[in-house]
Amino acid sequence: MTETAHHHERRKRPYRYRLVNIECMPQSDHFNVIMDLEESIEDLLPYCAAVLPGATYVHGSGVVNVMDQGHIVGIYAKTITITDVSGPEEAVKWCDLYYEKIEHIRRNRENIAPALRTRPAKTVLDIYRTLPKTNCGRCGVPTCLAFAAMVFRGESSLDACVEVSR
Repeated sequence: MTETAHHHERRKRPYRYRLVNIECMPQSDHFNVIMDLEESIEDLLPYCAAVLPGATYVHGSGVVNVMDQGHIVGIYAKTITITDVSGPEEAVKWCDLYYEKIEHIRRNRENIAPALRTRPAKTVLDIYRTLPKTNCGRCGVPTCLAFAAMVFRGESSLDACVEVSR
């Protein structure tokens, strides 16, 4: 595994990140990000699970997982991992985004009911079952199954389906 470490100084954020090239994909020009936080956010994990759309979380497991625009984001006590970024510029964008989300949750946690129970993850097929299965294409995607996959990856919302939003 090849790693490149960066300390993000532009806005003086209290984190470091590393770009990691996966050994099984040596030819890939994309990386995963490992974002090391200076301060533990373990106490915020149940709040993150309650607020972040599509989050999967088992209370006490120590990790919240989110699919966000095709990136798998894992939020741990002192680390956030983000898959499939193109380089340092995109890594900083995603690190800043999730750092801001965590800080927003920290500032507003008294108004958030924490997720203290297991929330089952919705699958692509669970989402597909809620769709009309007409393959009308009005959402901009040729099939309902492809649309369900986009919703699952966080690349679209159910509201984009005209039939569901009625």
